[in-house]
Amino acid sequence: MCDMSDPQYFIVVDDNRTNNLICEFAIRKYKKEVNIDVFTEPELALQNIRKAYSPREMDVLTVLFLDINMPSMTGWEFLDEFRNFGEKIHKQFVIYILTSSVDERDKEKAQSDPLVAGFFSKPLTASNVQQAVDKIQNSLN
Repeated sequence: MCDMSDPQYFIVVDDNRTNNLICEFAIRKYKKEVNIDVFTEPELALQNIRKAYSPREMDVLTVLFLDINMPSMTGWEFLDEFRNFGEKIHKQFVIYILTSSVDERDKEKAQSDPLVAGFFSKPLTASNVQQAVDKIQNSLN
């Protein structure tokens, strides 16, 4: 059983490859030895999550950084699909919206969604990653 308060897995879902590189850099700056999966297509991320996380028991905690504005599926649509996965998978994830949107309604929508733990503006920084992990650790204590 791993320490649930110290996430070792990160997923980035964003159609922007440059932003994904920035995210990987920020996460590795926070902690070098972590697993990072990056998806430019949200549909593939959902397929991967369904396949990889369904058989797992609660020994893995994954932080997911999700963009809102993507061409094939928005972050909100992603969350609607993710809702269908059920509690067993939900408990393995802490989801943060990561966006360049300056629309205050997006922030309000994120804050009111029970699946969303927080909201960060792009670009992701190592400090943001630390804030996300600190929030997880504080919620488990």
